[in-house]
Amino acid sequence: MAFTCTAAPDMAVREDAVRAILDTLAVTFAGSVEEPVRRLQASLDLASGPRAVPSLWSDESHSAGDAALLLGIASHILDYDDVSMLSVCHPSAPVLSALLCAAPLREVSGADFVDAFAIGTEVLIRLGQAMGFRHYALGFHATGAGGAAAACARLLKLDQTRAAHAISIAASMSSGLQKNFGSMVKSLHVGIAAANGLRAARLAQGGLEGSREAIDGKGFLFAYSGGETDAWHDALQLGEPFAMVEPGFEQKRYPCCYMLHRMIQATLTLVREKGVGLADVASARVDMPQGGTKPLIHPYPKSGLNALFSAPYAILASLADGRIDLRSFDEKAVLRPEIQSRLSDVTVVESAAPLPAGITIGDASVTVTLALKDGPLLARTITASPGSKDDPLTLPQLKTKWTDCLERGAPYLNEETAGLCFDRGLDLRGVSRLGDWSSQLRPQLLRSAARS
Repeated sequence: MAFTCTAAPDMAVREDAVRAILDTLAVTFAGSVEEPVRRLQASLDLASGPRAVPSLWSDESHSAGDAALLLGIASHILDYDDVSMLSVCHPSAPVLSALLCAAPLREVSGADFVDAFAIGTEVLIRLGQAMGFRHYALGFHATGAGGAAAACARLLKLDQTRAAHAISIAASMSSGLQKNFGSMVKSLHVGIAAANGLRAARLAQGGLEGSREAIDGKGFLFAYSGGETDAWHDALQLGEPFAMVEPGFEQKRYPCCYMLHRMIQATLTLVREKGVGLADVASARVDMPQGGTKPLIHPYPKSGLNALFSAPYAILASLADGRIDLRSFDEKAVLRPEIQSRLSDVTVVESAAPLPAGITIGDASVTVTLALKDGPLLARTITASPGSKDDPLTLPQLKTKWTDCLERGAPYLNEETAGLCFDRGLDLRGVSRLGDWSSQLRPQLLRSAARS
């Protein structure tokens, strides 16, 4: 294996890891009520016994692999989970989904769980950095089986050799295609990554060995970059610093593809500052950096899932409602005649100029220009990505998101109880057994979900 992680998570990493865990748990529970998640759950076999994993939102239990698959799809179905623009990936969802199934929570300390999460997301992101962006141009949608494997290896206390074998095994389990964006399978990719990462760690724990050249040496990096990359760069060191802290994860302010967030922010700013709405606007233009439109494959969305990847819908819904939230991607909201009839009024232009050296797609600006029916052009440029370190979610905003998400999954959940669970979750590292914290939350969720 070409890389090792000798750096241990420090206090700053662990604090950010706890915030990411809480954020991802929230969006997972919000996603649990979505139809694709329910369909998947109905297709899985029930399980019992000490290794069965209970559902977060029902009385059912499944095998660890099936539970990871289910948590993975729920964590990503709303596209509300965090991203890392260093490798244009969703780091927390596959790693957390796998970790929640790797060992009984009653046997896991909060400190060990948080550190495993930090290690897993670091491996996931740096693998993406090493591979580069060619895989995306080729149509792949990488979702992090290697990072999930690394996290589970850490939690299962595998030694360095077996942890390397776990990542090697996971390298042969990687999958995902962009053509499934806007469908149920896009979020299933995360479940597949979580389940495969967990399985890879368990296989390595049992003694299966992979090649030491599975990553470089014309292995994973070479295959998924279309032959562009074949070696791990010496300058790319795991944990020096942890990507979670520098430059940090982007925690989503809006529940949709992250490439939509700056155009949403620009449009909502114009709505707020200029008092304009959909009826005032004749047309809109969005100027994006090179590569920025790659995932936006549904200009004429016909479903909520389609709309998660639709620039015209994001602009029009922002103008019509003055907000973008979970309600924005309900089927009825997307199919409104006043929205559907205006989709062709939005033009999206991707720059032909390559990004300057040292600038990632997450650092590049997006400009929205509105042509009013009776008045001048209005324009707004957004450079700082919403939810990034330059424009972060504050702790109160994160708590509000937590409460909103839990209420979507369990409408009768007591808001005070949800808030208390969030406050206690901030001290996740101090919990001697993770099950002690989850056992406070899960009964409340189950009672509320049963009434909804």
